[in-house]
Amino acid sequence: MRVMTDSLTEPQRACLRLVATHHNSKEIAHLLGVSPSAVDKRIERAVQILGARSRFAAARALAMTEGTPFAEPESVAEDGTSDRLPCDPIDLPPAAFSLPEMGQDEPWWLVRRLIGLSSPGHRVGGRTRNDLTVLQRLGVIMAVTLFVAVSSVAVLNMAVTLSGIVKDHRPARR
Repeated sequence: MRVMTDSLTEPQRACLRLVATHHNSKEIAHLLGVSPSAVDKRIERAVQILGARSRFAAARALAMTEGTPFAEPESVAEDGTSDRLPCDPIDLPPAAFSLPEMGQDEPWWLVRRLIGLSSPGHRVGGRTRNDLTVLQRLGVIMAVTLFVAVSSVAVLNMAVTLSGIVKDHRPARR
């Protein structure tokens, strides 16, 4: 069995060690920082390599070759599968969450941010949120305003032209 466990990759071994401590795939995924499907694939491949009948049998085989204890589940069938249901909640650390200083519900938040008046010196990842100067920001605002104005005039011009074409091709009323 030693030769077979030597052909396991380290991620497969890590998953099987956590299976031996009765963690489910979601818990293992959270602990290792991978997706649950990646955990299932690693364990499935390890079961195939070891020729085991279940994930618990594969974890038991790895534990025996490494000399670590393997705690049997409360109810184990003859084929090595467990009937234990994962009924205990998973204790996950609270997610790091912080609200920005200036929220979107504050009036004029976008204008203040574009002009550069919101939270001076506020940095994200060691650099300022917006590297533009006040003059550059005003230029961007003026360019957007000009674009909206020209687009509006173009749309109105097309509407007038189309209404004139429709009016010219309308049959005369009697």
